[in-house]
Amino acid sequence: MGSDTVENTALRLQAVLEILAAEDPSATGKVSRAKVLGAALDRVPLEGREAEALASGTTRGERALVNATTKLVKAGWILKEARSGWSITNEGRRALNDFPEPAHLSAALSGKPVAAAETASPAEEVVEEVLRDAVAVPSAPAEQHGSHPETGIPEPSFPQPESVALAGDFGAALGTEDWNPAGAQFAFDRHDELWKLTVDLPEGTYTYKVALNGSWDENYGFDAHRDGGNIELWHTGGPLTFLYDHATHNVVTKATA
Repeated sequence: MGSDTVENTALRLQAVLEILAAEDPSATGKVSRAKVLGAALDRVPLEGREAEALASGTTRGERALVNATTKLVKAGWILKEARSGWSITNEGRRALNDFPEPAHLSAALSGKPVAAAETASPAEEVVEEVLRDAVAVPSAPAEQHGSHPETGIPEPSFPQPESVALAGDFGAALGTEDWNPAGAQFAFDRHDELWKLTVDLPEGTYTYKVALNGSWDENYGFDAHRDGGNIELWHTGGPLTFLYDHATHNVVTKATA
């Protein structure tokens, strides 16, 4: 993991707090996830390898930021509500005032808070320690999620669902019922932390979503929205691979040779 990614992610985390703090606290609507992430990336643009696209369609830098925002939630500084959006807490506002430097914020997230009056920046190693788990993508062989990992294989860098299923109007082609939230199951690949499913479909137009944990309680559709509209697909026939990224909730398809 390059130091540029670590430093840029720290800057973007500070930007997330600032963007949310600038919103009118009396407003009934919260800020959408896409708006927060987009504004943070506008403030601190992607550089170098950060701009490389992953198989899920998102970039390395965006994925690192999404992973890192889980630390803001765990610290109690922001709230993520899937249907209504993101918001900053009173603790998050205090953190902005107490730790105006990105490195200070990172140190506080690590459980090593820096006094507000302190002016010296923590060493770069502190920032790296705080964000390493959020930014790094573990490298390990692909395996079916739920199987027992071999000793030494790291856990995913952020929480994953128990299962992911492809639910749509092509159930008959996959040997399951249409729109079955526990139907065709994806397998989790620890190498790139993507859920993958390859199926052989006849030519046609299909609509689908991904359903998590065997029910419709959590599902993602068009434009990675929770409970969003159906995703439409025109397929010329033959093997097709679906990729689901739980960090961004994006679903992409790739023709399989």
